[in-house]
Amino acid sequence: MKTVLFVVAFATAAAAQSLPDGPGKETFESVCSLCHSPSAPMGKQWTRSQWELKISEMLQEEPDVTQAERAAILEYLSANFKPGGKIYINKAAANDLETALSISAKDAAAIVRYREQKGDFKSVDDLKKVPGIDGAKISAVKDRLAY
Repeated sequence: MKTVLFVVAFATAAAAQSLPDGPGKETFESVCSLCHSPSAPMGKQWTRSQWELKISEMLQEEPDVTQAERAAILEYLSANFKPGGKIYINKAAANDLETALSISAKDAAAIVRYREQKGDFKSVDDLKKVPGIDGAKISAVKDRLAY
């Protein structure tokens, strides 16, 4: 039992380490990681309204989460995972990459497949090695890529 708890705690801590710092991060981690990985929003680039709807949906059965905690989570998510924000290339799902990078579903799936086979990307040059990827599109967003 202790081993299972250690593994869960370690996995949660490892995922949380890659989250951006900011007000509300600790509240987000403590409340939201009870149900899913803290890295779950890392591929999303949603508007404040979209995050607000998602928080309402996710916490509708959680009366113990206060309005202040909900507000802190909303501020954190809407500040760090917004349209035009950082693209977490090693965490994002294919559908999120498609939107964030303005690429086809096929190219987004190729990026995820390459990442799963070769490991995390470390630079824009690594990303450009994905077969069939338009290097110009990648170069255009290189300043928004987070590894």
